[in-house]
Amino acid sequence: MHFLDSASRLPGPRARRAARGGLVALSAGLALTLTACGGGTGSTTGAQSTGKAVAGDTLTVAEQQAPPTMNPGSLDLGFVDFTMLSYESLFYLSPDGTVQPALAKSWKYVGTGNTELSVTLRSGVRFADGTPVTADAVKASLEYAKKAQGNQAHYLTDATITATGPLALTIELAKANPILPTLLTQSYGIGQIISPKGLASASKLTPTDTSQGAGPYIYQPSQSVAGDHYTYTANPSYYDKSKQHYKKIVMKIVQNGQTAVNAMKTGQIDVYKGDYTSAASARSAGMSTVGLPVILQGLSLIDRGGEVSKPLGDVRVRQAINYAIDRDAVTKALLGDSGTPTVQTVIKGGDGYSAALADHYAYDPAKAKSLLKAAGYPDGFTLPVLAATFVGFDTMAQAVAGQLAKVGIKVKVTAVTSITSFVENQTNKKYPAVSGGFTEEPMYLEGLDLFMPGSKVFNGFGSTAPELTALFDKAAAAAPAERAGLDRQMQEYLVQNAWFAPVAFTPVNYYVRPGIGGVKVSAGAPFASPLAFYATK
Repeated sequence: MHFLDSASRLPGPRARRAARGGLVALSAGLALTLTACGGGTGSTTGAQSTGKAVAGDTLTVAEQQAPPTMNPGSLDLGFVDFTMLSYESLFYLSPDGTVQPALAKSWKYVGTGNTELSVTLRSGVRFADGTPVTADAVKASLEYAKKAQGNQAHYLTDATITATGPLALTIELAKANPILPTLLTQSYGIGQIISPKGLASASKLTPTDTSQGAGPYIYQPSQSVAGDHYTYTANPSYYDKSKQHYKKIVMKIVQNGQTAVNAMKTGQIDVYKGDYTSAASARSAGMSTVGLPVILQGLSLIDRGGEVSKPLGDVRVRQAINYAIDRDAVTKALLGDSGTPTVQTVIKGGDGYSAALADHYAYDPAKAKSLLKAAGYPDGFTLPVLAATFVGFDTMAQAVAGQLAKVGIKVKVTAVTSITSFVENQTNKKYPAVSGGFTEEPMYLEGLDLFMPGSKVFNGFGSTAPELTALFDKAAAAAPAERAGLDRQMQEYLVQNAWFAPVAFTPVNYYVRPGIGGVKVSAGAPFASPLAFYATK
């Protein structure tokens, strides 16, 4: 749940990957699916229609930001769409959120505790350069990603990777990781395997050089212009032709939403990954919309020990802040129908979601004032809040400030203009609260990236809680059936102890022309994969 992921995955500036990003399997009933010629179900818009999948010629997908590199080992999560086409991953995260075979044909955790993963690779698979995909090659790629200093490298920090046969390897972990296969899917660059030839010249894994993977497509720099469009052609030696839905895929950079919608009207763009502000114009143009609310905005009350802001060290004050926010009103005013009010850090149906706490902090300014009085702050206090001028973080901060002023809390917002400054100021213990956002993730990743002591960005004061740590460690080593309950208990701890003051989830939307299928998202896979898109008739 990196900020850089959410800011860039939220079309507009990634950060994660969203999130990021790959999530564990959840109910397929939560899926919002675009079927046939682009009709929608659930909360998608556009007419429902049916059609038959056919071989496609060229697919053009528009995104708002260009990738700084084409190296999956170091690429930021927000740009994995640009590398997943040409670099086959160990596993595949399907649109319904289940982990399926890719380069790996089978896998299993050895014993109990989720600390050793045994993987068996497909036989006969070759990289685009003709060399075989072997256990040694996969090991070398994972080892490279581990050391490449990308923002996903920490997922492999404690991993010992051993090739136990020509097509077999084990990944041993110092600490339990229950979702390692998910982290090695196409949704995370570290799972996209680079050939030995590519690793030998890793500095050339740029937009000006051909890709060095085993994916269904090959990146063609001669047909691309960095910063404008990136072209991929079908890999003739790919092992599963049924997954090559098009002869060519073009990833185009279009920063303005209306420009993208206009291009869709004339058939220049087939799918546009944008934000909720383009929904009305896309709908009026006859496009379907697919998306889930996965970008969380609100306050992170990071000074939970009261080092800089003594009041925040009292749980009653943090709870008062939550009761003082009219989430329905703020969401409606800022996001309209595109926002989903929340008091939790996960979406409904997501990993760790607690139905019992759905309305835990119903708007109650009287209760907020009572809690403040009991904590010794009957007249309120001043709360410095860090915000950023992008993705609406500063606007959200001002809206929350207006709410808290009604109970005597005077919010002083400092808005910075750069991602670097925003991240630095979250970790220098200067600001006790932050108005930011991040992609919803499984509770295991939320722990690593959001609330455990080792989270370097989102837990800038290093808050610790023995009860929370114990739940996290137990859940990480547990079997799936037991882990679900433990994840829910972690979420309940965060809510009841008011570590955050979430306000609303906003969606990442995919706008789709008729004649395109396979654009689908779910709670387990909230970001659509271009690998799944196909033509219909």
